[in-house]
Amino acid sequence: MNSFCSIFAAFFAVITSAIPTGAADWEGVFEGTIGTAKVIVELNAGAEKSEYKGGYLEGARYSYLPKPIDINLMLDEEGNVLRFTETLLQHGRFAEETDKKITGKWSLSVNGDTALGTWTSPTGDSSLPISLTRVDLLPMSEVPKDANPLPTTYETRWLETVNFNDAGTAKSFGAVEVRFTKDSAFGIAFPVLGNFPDGAAKAKVNAMLLTQHMKSVVEYRNCLNGVPSDWSEPETEPQFSYDVDYASPTLLSYTESGSVFCGGAHPSNYIKVRTFDLTAPAQMGGDYQLDLAPQGFGRLLKLANRQERIAFERFVLGRWKEGAAKDKEMGADCGTGWIELDDSPEGEKELTLSFLENGIAVNRTDFPHALSVCLSTSFNPTIIPWRDLKPWLKDGQTLLTTEIK
Repeated sequence: MNSFCSIFAAFFAVITSAIPTGAADWEGVFEGTIGTAKVIVELNAGAEKSEYKGGYLEGARYSYLPKPIDINLMLDEEGNVLRFTETLLQHGRFAEETDKKITGKWSLSVNGDTALGTWTSPTGDSSLPISLTRVDLLPMSEVPKDANPLPTTYETRWLETVNFNDAGTAKSFGAVEVRFTKDSAFGIAFPVLGNFPDGAAKAKVNAMLLTQHMKSVVEYRNCLNGVPSDWSEPETEPQFSYDVDYASPTLLSYTESGSVFCGGAHPSNYIKVRTFDLTAPAQMGGDYQLDLAPQGFGRLLKLANRQERIAFERFVLGRWKEGAAKDKEMGADCGTGWIELDDSPEGEKELTLSFLENGIAVNRTDFPHALSVCLSTSFNPTIIPWRDLKPWLKDGQTLLTTEIK
């Protein structure tokens, strides 16, 4: 496996079970052509019939390379010749035959590692040859826990066709330059290190950030493919962006914010903050179960046990509530029990921490959709100045290099 594929697989969790041996001989991931167009194809019998267990199988699908949108294949007949109906809608998301948005028909014979057949237009007046070759599935050690090797391999092989290039923009934090790269599928601009004091460390950090960028691309791709489409080429430009809040030779914080529509009644407005220890390198913030843990901000703050976590939580949320009380316009709705500040056990509040030039930012991100306006207020985030954090710093910590007066 090439290094690119290994980097992509790195963000998945690891399990050690073996690939099942009883799968239908035609199930698998294939690459090849329809006519002269390059495609990647995932053939499976669906969640109920497939011998590949684990994860959720929507059904067979394919994509023209390097286009990001999947076209679904409904299995009509299984046997020596497989017959599929090709549709833009997801499996099971239509009420009547006329709602399928049919874009073609497939007949396909799978013989070992080769699949040959014919694509036919909905009207039957044109056809193209299908020629496919099976690709090796990812080993289960590179498949996420409770996931499935078929869609994971499909997404990984698709991702190999995506390019990641410099976007021509940068932001400087003293000796550290943060540049942005864009993927060729959606144009998501994502931070990487440019100028950096330690070349070897820079390479490791950028490998980690590339993994994060690839994860963002795959998640957005799955989001788009989860929405029933009435068009053959839906709008794919992301309505979210990444902004770097803080960078040093040891730490990096960025914010992802925007709006996504993955189905349902309304788009989802959201803010996610992520913080990384660049000396590891590893994520240390962005998940409320991680932020106040020893392996999170406990790398530099006194958070070694539950008592210390409760004490720090009381401190930062006390400041947060003080800010909410001062905001006469937003405080009443956004600083109350809507987000169950007083209901969660101490030491288990949902908050995220990140770094800014002037201190640590305390974000509440668990607002209901109806109160997404609360994600950004005069008190969310609340900034705790560096000088007020001095009593909470661990003895001997080396991550925070900012001078605290």
